[in-house]
Amino acid sequence: MPEPKLLVEFDQPQEVFLPGNPISGRVILMTSENYKARAVHLKLDGRAHTNWHEYETERHTDGNGNTENRQKKVDYSATVKYLETKILIWASFDGSNCLIPGTYAWPFSYRLPSNIPPSFEGKYGYIRYSVTAEVDRPWRFDKTSKRCITVSPMLDLNFIPNAMTPLQDQASENLGCCCFKKGYLSVKLDVPKTGFVPGETVPINLHIVNKSSVNVTMPLTVEPGNSHNLALELRLPSVTPTINQFSPVITVEYYVDYLPPSYYQPNPTLPTPSPIGNGVAPPPDYPSSPNSPPYPEVPYPVKIDGVVQPSAPPPSYQDSMYGTDGTHIHTEEHKKPFVPKYPVFHNLPVYNPSAPPQE
Repeated sequence: MPEPKLLVEFDQPQEVFLPGNPISGRVILMTSENYKARAVHLKLDGRAHTNWHEYETERHTDGNGNTENRQKKVDYSATVKYLETKILIWASFDGSNCLIPGTYAWPFSYRLPSNIPPSFEGKYGYIRYSVTAEVDRPWRFDKTSKRCITVSPMLDLNFIPNAMTPLQDQASENLGCCCFKKGYLSVKLDVPKTGFVPGETVPINLHIVNKSSVNVTMPLTVEPGNSHNLALELRLPSVTPTINQFSPVITVEYYVDYLPPSYYQPNPTLPTPSPIGNGVAPPPDYPSSPNSPPYPEVPYPVKIDGVVQPSAPPPSYQDSMYGTDGTHIHTEEHKKPFVPKYPVFHNLPVYNPSAPPQE
């Protein structure tokens, strides 16, 4: 006889849920023979976990009084639970503890807490949410079916005060090494705003001044005594939103870090990383600029039953750019690592009012 099947299906086919919104679906059991069962439960779990190790030096003294330094491996770990709920969705109230052959579907609905961080899978930790169906069987091993889901909160750039604030930084470096200095190279970095969404293009404007005695080759060559304006563009892939609240053990932030090649400089430090933000809903429009068309007009977010709704529905959800390489921590045996999905916007205009003129 074929083995009975236990499945968890969601009403949201993308399996991506907002904090504060309900998770709904059904638990399905298919059996071709009488099936012993006392009850069916639904377990919801959400937690952040991180662990890593470092090596520390400790001084060791032997019985003869000789001392030496030894490397000691020190493990660090922490876990924060956001969700741990068990719901009864069926019970054998007549005491028969038996289901006759057939297909059974038990609906469920559960509203997620509003103060939980987004799903994340990283090398040293994760923020992971799962839904597990469990059949309580008398005198037998319980049957389970587990599904991981993506939680992606509403980080609407309309409500982030500094999302439209330009980012500017500059630094200089004396090229060469030791007694063979060749003069200074300076770079000024300008990003017209600091709030972006996956799928949007991040414009990076550079003003390069070469006051050294050598050519400096970047994507282009800047000769001694010359300056050059350079506009770079980076399209954001499918990545987790910025995580800077609700998670004391995992923080996710994004930086612009441009390191031009330095002449005879093995460790250039020009310039320092500069932070940018990553949200999940685009601004309704940009300030008018002759160099960049405005965003299409979309309504501002509204509250329905106390829950903030997106200002515009994302056109697609895509697997995290890290795929199954995100993390292998606590991955179940014989199963691939979970890959969360994040909203990605398409065909957004590039906002770059400070773009340098083409040379």
